[in-house]
Amino acid sequence: MSDFEGLFGLLSLMFGLIVAELAIKSADAIDSHAERPIGILTPALALLVLTDVTSFWLFVWGARKVLMTNWSTVFGSVFLAFVYFLAASLVFPRTSRGCINLDDHYWSRKRLVALGMLFANIVITGSMLTRAMPAWNDWWFYFNFVGYSIALAGLVASRSRRLDYVFLIWAIGINVAAGANLLPGSQWGHKVAIDFSS
Repeated sequence: MSDFEGLFGLLSLMFGLIVAELAIKSADAIDSHAERPIGILTPALALLVLTDVTSFWLFVWGARKVLMTNWSTVFGSVFLAFVYFLAASLVFPRTSRGCINLDDHYWSRKRLVALGMLFANIVITGSMLTRAMPAWNDWWFYFNFVGYSIALAGLVASRSRRLDYVFLIWAIGINVAAGANLLPGSQWGHKVAIDFSS
């Protein structure tokens, strides 16, 4: 087993726990929907976390040729996985006490969830920018990273249900579009080994 395979195995285990946390809590929410309405906002936030974690996992895999497996890389990766796990754990209520419906919980926790994802994405993007800077017309970079950061920051700041719908759809749409290679390729993405389009 190579050094990277060891790191990737560790991160895969941690991301598996994140997916399990979201799946179990989603099942609990569905199971108790008669007593506690699910709504739209909390499931949408769970989907956003799921797509964000998927993107991070793919970025790590895409950067396997340039990642150096050392203490700082391992700790940084584990710390970001820890942040993601905390964010995933806050999407749904830990207990049923004091939560009449999931929309109430959403408004009490969504800023922490979005802030955790925003922090992780800024750290990831910052680390990639130390290796190469995008050209002024690299729209792939600006759509994926700048646009996504704006959507997450909007979720942190918004107190409007309508705006939250916009930011959630915006952020999920970016993750899906990037993952499905619906955008043109990126010279910067090739340089930092995260552009999966051919």
